[in-house]
Amino acid sequence: MKTSIRNRLTALILAVCTSIIAMIGLTTTVFFKPMYHAASQSELSGILSKTIDALDDNNGVLNDAVIDEMSQFITYGVCVEISDQFGSGLVLMEGIGDACQLHGGKDTSAQSNIYMDQRRLNTVRAQELRRTVRASGSYTGDMVDNYDNQQVLRGHFWNNKYTIIVSTNLARTDAVVQIVSSQLRTVTFIAIIMALIISAVMSNWFISPIMALSKATKEITKGNYKIKIAAPEGPQDEFVQLAQDFNTMAKEIESTQEMQKELIAGISHDLRTPLTIIRGYAESIRDITGDNPQIREQQLNTIIDETDRLSKMVNSVMEYAKLSNGALKLNIVQYNIADMCMDVADIYSHKAENEGKTVVYNGPELVYVMADASLIERVLHNFVSNALLHTPPDTQVEISVFVLEGGKVRVSVKDSGDGISEEDQKHLFDKYYRSRKSSGKQGTGLGLAIVKTIMENHGFEYGVISEIGKGSEFWFVM
Repeated sequence: MKTSIRNRLTALILAVCTSIIAMIGLTTTVFFKPMYHAASQSELSGILSKTIDALDDNNGVLNDAVIDEMSQFITYGVCVEISDQFGSGLVLMEGIGDACQLHGGKDTSAQSNIYMDQRRLNTVRAQELRRTVRASGSYTGDMVDNYDNQQVLRGHFWNNKYTIIVSTNLARTDAVVQIVSSQLRTVTFIAIIMALIISAVMSNWFISPIMALSKATKEITKGNYKIKIAAPEGPQDEFVQLAQDFNTMAKEIESTQEMQKELIAGISHDLRTPLTIIRGYAESIRDITGDNPQIREQQLNTIIDETDRLSKMVNSVMEYAKLSNGALKLNIVQYNIADMCMDVADIYSHKAENEGKTVVYNGPELVYVMADASLIERVLHNFVSNALLHTPPDTQVEISVFVLEGGKVRVSVKDSGDGISEEDQKHLFDKYYRSRKSSGKQGTGLGLAIVKTIMENHGFEYGVISEIGKGSEFWFVM
């Protein structure tokens, strides 16, 4: 079953909202009362400690000064009582009110001092609790009435003289839980409505660029490579980057398709010429010159040469395919690059002399490098053959090797040709590219693309330096 991103996003937002509300509800109904109980005990412990400190500071004398000091740190909702060693109540500071389970209802006319109504101080429950505190020295516990109202208590028998009991009522926690629980239902309903609205807005914002990309992709499959995606307005986020990358990809595909068309046209023309020559000479040998050994040998040599041309074209395409898709693994070895350059110069010297040109080597005799020797030799052959193709008679092609700082080695091939325009230099190493000056010459447009792939596989820097009328220098650093 197909599920849209819109539905997934809506489900995700609803799940998040529901989880948050569930956590709030769980915290309120399950953890709130225990946590509040612990916090109340901590608060009572603090009040008890401060009361003891007040007595210590006054040398155990309980008077109005001590009571005034105690009233400063006793908060609303807390009951504090002090009795003597016999259990007779002395002081009552009633902050709970009528709900106090130790002292009953509050007499609003009474004052919180040592003259407090003894009837409220000495209730049966209060006296029982005082005996428990005196017997144990300290006490921590709670009381529950017939209505399940809970009152938390802490007590301490100070210096065998005073019994101090502090308490607070937890009945209001049940009301808080009930209020929050009732409000959660309303909050849940509002949250679901808000989640649906937010998911609708966000999904539209989120899906729009994806739908635009899907539509553009379909156009690409139809052959419309000029399609472009408008970058979404706003910050430079991943969607903007995706749109830019797609437009770049479409432009590259369009450029590649154009180059492939040119390649097919060029190769078709280049293949047609040698095939026509081979067919013509083969028919001539069969029908006319078969009995003439001299002419027959000349025509057979021409057929062989044209066959070699065809083989080189096919090999170039296959070699580029292997290099570009990683099928050809590098065989890194250490060797003398100077020897290789001198050998390449010797190989092309005879051809150059026949054309009135020279190939020379300039550099040291021993320069060791680490690389795939056969592939680097392929690069040198490409550079030198191209240089001879564009170098006029009575000039030279120079192969140079320089050792740079840091141990790197720079290899270059320089010709004396017409130079290359800046526009052509930008595309020289692109596959299938042939400059206007090379359009009438033999080749597939893959030679320098193969060089580029070899250099990038090695991680070597490479490039061309050229100026119209001053020749060109192709180089790489290894």
